[in-house]
Amino acid sequence: MNKNTLLAFLGGVVAGGVAALLLAPRSGEETREYIADKIKSGIKSGLGEDQYNDLQEKLQDLKASVVNKISHQEA
Repeated sequence: MNKNTLLAFLGGVVAGGVAALLLAPRSGEETREYIADKIKSGIKSGLGEDQYNDLQEKLQDLKASVVNKISHQEA
């Protein structure tokens, strides 16, 4: 890919992002919640309810472990 093509692509990405922010029908917080809900529902439908709940528990345990290790290092 040559330099001009890459610059044109990046310019398009930036212009698209700006246009999306300016024309979005929802606020940023609402949009983030909407995206998170869609991702969660997609994961649930792909994994099934039980596997999704197991994954949620494992992620919460991992988060608690990381927070615990960080707080011990800061002390």
